[in-house]
Amino acid sequence: MQEESPLGEGIVVFEESWESGAQILVVDDVVTNVELMRLQLTRAGYQVVTAFNGEQALETIKKTLPDLILLDVMMPGMNGFEVCAKLKEDPHTQLIPVVLVTALHEVEDRIKGIEAGADDFISKPFNRVELLTRVKSLLRIRKLYRQLEKSYQEIEAKNAILTEELRMARHVQQHLLPAEFPNMNKLAFEVTYRPTIEIGGDFYDFIPVSDDEIGIFLSDVSGHGVSAAMLTMVISTMMRSITQEAHEPGVVLDQLNRQFGKMVEGELTGTFVTAFSVVINQSTGRIQYANAGHPSPLLLRGDVDIVEKLDTEGFPLGLFDTAQYESREIDIKPGDKLVLYTDGIYDVVDEQKELFGLSRFVALVEELRHLPAKEMAKEILARISVFAQNAPQPDDICLMVIEHLR
Repeated sequence: MQEESPLGEGIVVFEESWESGAQILVVDDVVTNVELMRLQLTRAGYQVVTAFNGEQALETIKKTLPDLILLDVMMPGMNGFEVCAKLKEDPHTQLIPVVLVTALHEVEDRIKGIEAGADDFISKPFNRVELLTRVKSLLRIRKLYRQLEKSYQEIEAKNAILTEELRMARHVQQHLLPAEFPNMNKLAFEVTYRPTIEIGGDFYDFIPVSDDEIGIFLSDVSGHGVSAAMLTMVISTMMRSITQEAHEPGVVLDQLNRQFGKMVEGELTGTFVTAFSVVINQSTGRIQYANAGHPSPLLLRGDVDIVEKLDTEGFPLGLFDTAQYESREIDIKPGDKLVLYTDGIYDVVDEQKELFGLSRFVALVEELRHLPAKEMAKEILARISVFAQNAPQPDDICLMVIEHLR
């Protein structure tokens, strides 16, 4: 909206708005032109700084970083095209709107100004209404740029905080996982863990039972990321407390289910954890195991080319507080291997969203069954990585290979 100024006929004053007070640089080698523009702009509520040649303009811009620049084209020394091009090449000044004020009317001159990066043009002699209207419009765009820049900086700051929090959470989670494998004469272990982000919802642990027996626990919290990682810390604390007094896999899962079920009542209802608990006696080869809705481990016999699944029934932890978990037993021999894993390993997708799938994973395990535990785990993950290419993955991956040594 506009009104006639009482200060003089034909002088236009725009009502004060959000861009009033913005700083505008006027550059022209003719003093009269500079003063005329300065008068119109100051009466409209803008702050005005001036320069009378290209070199002086660049120095002023460096010191003040104005909100908008009105730049004469035909100046001795560095002309307006050259000044504009330098401003648009500099990341510190490239978003400052530049209006070329010119008496040139040829199309090629306009093209030259566009190539230099000019945001708009005003012809000489300029119309006061046109001048203030274009200034107002470009300052509005400048404000939007600044708001976007501020939002981007705030996002960057939040991301930096989140990155640091994730780093700290990863540090804590790494200390929850075993620092080393158990030192067993007749058993070899290899574990690979790949969270989707810095931290994940998969968890594993080794529980010493006796000189000949080792307990192994593997779990997967529903979901992934920070919330799932927080629950792995809860699961690990509960599990370690329970296994101080009980080692039988079915009993461990029973108690863990009751404790975890009470914790997730209310707002966390529907949150669950799949888990597999096993105790292996390296001398006798006897293993006891129980399953809480976890993918069935694979047993590879060293003397036959058969992959057995350790299938058992059992609901995931946290769904039903009355659920019961049965311990089963089976014998393994020297040369046998046990492969434990979370479902993320076969939920891998490639860049075309094709699923790797459980059957392909089982076939891969069977193909590599004769490799030692460490090489086997390494090759499985390498093959899966080749399949996935660079596609982001939907879930955390945990793979454990246990070999009964000959």
